[in-house]
Amino acid sequence: MNIDWDLDVQDFPVELKLLLELIDVETDAEAQAMIESSGRQINWQNFYSLTRHHRVYPTIHERLSHHPLSGLPKGMVQQLSVDYSRNALMMLQLSGKMKQVSEALDNKGIYALQLKGPALAEALYGSLSRRTSKDLDILVHPDHIEQAEEVLEQLGYTKTQEVSRIVSDWKWRQNHESFTHADTGTEVELHWRLNGDAGAEPSFYELWNRRQTLEFAGTDVHMLSNEDLMFYLTAHGARHAWFRLRWLADIDRLARMELDWDKLTALLRRYKCTHLVGQALILSAAMLNTPVSREMASLMSTDRPQDLARRVLIFIREKVSLCPEPESEILAQIYRNYLFSLRTPGQKAIFLARKMVPDTWDTQTLPLPKSLRFLYYPLHPFLLLHRRIQRRSALEREVGQ
Repeated sequence: MNIDWDLDVQDFPVELKLLLELIDVETDAEAQAMIESSGRQINWQNFYSLTRHHRVYPTIHERLSHHPLSGLPKGMVQQLSVDYSRNALMMLQLSGKMKQVSEALDNKGIYALQLKGPALAEALYGSLSRRTSKDLDILVHPDHIEQAEEVLEQLGYTKTQEVSRIVSDWKWRQNHESFTHADTGTEVELHWRLNGDAGAEPSFYELWNRRQTLEFAGTDVHMLSNEDLMFYLTAHGARHAWFRLRWLADIDRLARMELDWDKLTALLRRYKCTHLVGQALILSAAMLNTPVSREMASLMSTDRPQDLARRVLIFIREKVSLCPEPESEILAQIYRNYLFSLRTPGQKAIFLARKMVPDTWDTQTLPLPKSLRFLYYPLHPFLLLHRRIQRRSALEREVGQ
């Protein structure tokens, strides 16, 4: 692994180190050498668990299954094969649902961009089976949310995660709602923003005008341009502290593709997020040996992205899930501090100011009739404290179980 970017991963478990090496390896001979050099130290059950946690088992399956490699437990290789086949089938089914939803939205004149899912797998890996995904993420213009919801409901989807629209700030505080198909269980996240409450971002029509188009079984499916994709994927990964290596693998694949780095850098400066891409590239270069160009190095070489990269190592090392927060109160506090550190000074000021304004969580914590909603303003600090106490109690209960 590249150590030029000063990331200390010496305390990573040997299973995690081997996983990183196998993601990056190019030949069977290299894979065999890595396994032989560390095989006796490896707890293969822990290694397999890591492939599942980090959602990289399709890649590991391909590395280990092309030719027989000595030193591998036969049962683990067979289980990876089962996981790979199950994911390939799931992605194929998800692709069919993506095609159906895309056609239905298009028939209603609703522009839609696929953010991840099968479109991302095809664009970055050239194959549906080489990346995992559990749902479809679809971005529409904020003014077309209600129309898109109607389309999904007509296709048999039911809203399973609803954003309260009582408070008028919901469109910029939140960024999506979730739907599930009653018969197939397919999940769709309908987005109207790339990121929720995360500062300024390109308008939908800017993204649409720069879109790229893929064909799936005769249907055109639209997704973000490579530059906008880097903007989105790094913000998404940073917000989740890169606790899954799949997201870094995506950055590695994207960074190796043709990108207009001048255009991307201008985009990042405009929306004040050069530090996020710098963090992602440092992690990808250090862990996955992503080749670093001159343009990339300029984004990686300042103190802030390097500090942010070091901050997330604990979440990768400890195999935690940050959806929505880690089960340990100590890690939860580290995570909240980290999220605050991602913001620019201006974003921090706005964030703190918004803390004093009622939000949709208040309406869910204490539903009030329309005539009494003015009370949310004086009650907001108490409702905020109540939610924090509830969250802390829930975390303590989980730890005690």
